Amino acid sequence: MFNSSSNTNLVARSASTKTNRTFKKLALIAVIATASVGAQANELSSADVVSALETRFTEATTEMLQTAKQEITLNLQSHIAEQLFELSSSLELTESVTEPDTALVSNED
Repeated sequence: MFNSSSNTNLVARSASTKTNRTFKKLALIAVIATASVGAQANELSSADVVSALETRFTEATTEMLQTAKQEITLNLQSHIAEQLFELSSSLELTESVTEPDTALVSNED
């Protein structure tokens, strides 16, 4: 009924895809910034380029942290649901084992 391994694999694949996209964005930003510096060296100061890169890195870092938070939350929810299912199954098993004993005791009286 509950399959945590497929849930975990889905979360891992999703995180990997998001991380790959983020790094591709960062690489593209670095290439564009470098090309812009070369083409417009007279117009752009290095402080502007550094500021732009810092902004983009901050945005990418924030996105990665949000993704990591979502992954951790999903993983914890998955583990909690799995343990609740196991606990419920264990309680049902315990109840089914103790019911016949009480029936025998009541027949003896």
